[in-house]
Amino acid sequence: MEANAGTSKYLAVRKSLLERVSTMEIGERLPAEPTLCAEFEVSRITLRHAVDGLVQDGRLTREHGRGTFVTEPQAGVHYPERFADEVTGFHRQQTSAGHTVKTRVLRQGLAPASESIAKLLGIDFAATVVELVRLRYVNDQLHQYVVTYLPYERFPDAQTADFSEASLYAYLNERYGVTLHRNDLVVTVEEATPEIALNLDIPVGMRLLGISSTVFDADGRAVAEGTAWHTPENSEISLSLRSSGAPSQED
Repeated sequence: MEANAGTSKYLAVRKSLLERVSTMEIGERLPAEPTLCAEFEVSRITLRHAVDGLVQDGRLTREHGRGTFVTEPQAGVHYPERFADEVTGFHRQQTSAGHTVKTRVLRQGLAPASESIAKLLGIDFAATVVELVRLRYVNDQLHQYVVTYLPYERFPDAQTADFSEASLYAYLNERYGVTLHRNDLVVTVEEATPEIALNLDIPVGMRLLGISSTVFDADGRAVAEGTAWHTPENSEISLSLRSSGAPSQED
C-alpha cells in the first residue's frame, strides 16, 4: 500500500513539474528543492525521483552548485514501451509516466480482414474490420506509426470514434465494457515500406523495430490486433518477466 501511494505521489509530482517546465523559458531555473517539497507536500526523495526523470528525458539539466534549469528538448529522447505483468495500452503507459501523448489519425474506416488478421482476431476471412492508422507523439516527438484492426461486428462505433486525443483501450472499456486480460506480442525488425517511410520521414527500406500485439479480454476473445513501427530513436522496449506464483518484490 505504501509503495502504491509513493508511486502515485511520484507520478503526480512528475506530471505537475512537466506542465510547469512546458511553460517556462529555456534556461530558467526551477525553485529550490525545499520550496518544491513544501509545495507538493512530498519528501526530498520523491521530488528528486521526479526531477531525475525529467533530466533523463532531456527537459531539465542540473548544474552543480547553481541549481536545476529548463533545457531545450532534445531530439532522440527515448520513451521506451514496457511490457510487464499488467496489460496496458501505449496511451495509458506514457501518460502514467507523466508524458503528453498526441495522436494524428491518418486513416479510419472499414476493410475486409486479410487471412492473417482474421486468424488473429478469430473471425471469418474477409469479415469486416475497423482499420485505424495513426501516428503517435510523446511530448511532441514522433514516436511510432501504428496500424490497428478491430472486429467491426463487435465494435461498430469504433469506425467513427474520435481517437485524436483519447486512448483506444480506454474507449473500448468505457463504450463496450472491455477489460484487457492478455497481450500476445511478436517483435520483429522489418524494412520500412514507402507509406511508413513517408510518415516517419525516413528512407524507404530502413530497418525498423516492429511490435505486433494481439490483446484479449477476460473471456479469451481477441479485442484488437495491430503493429507499431517505431522511429529509429525510439526503437526500444523493456520487458519484465516473473515466474508464475513468485512473490512480487517491492523496493
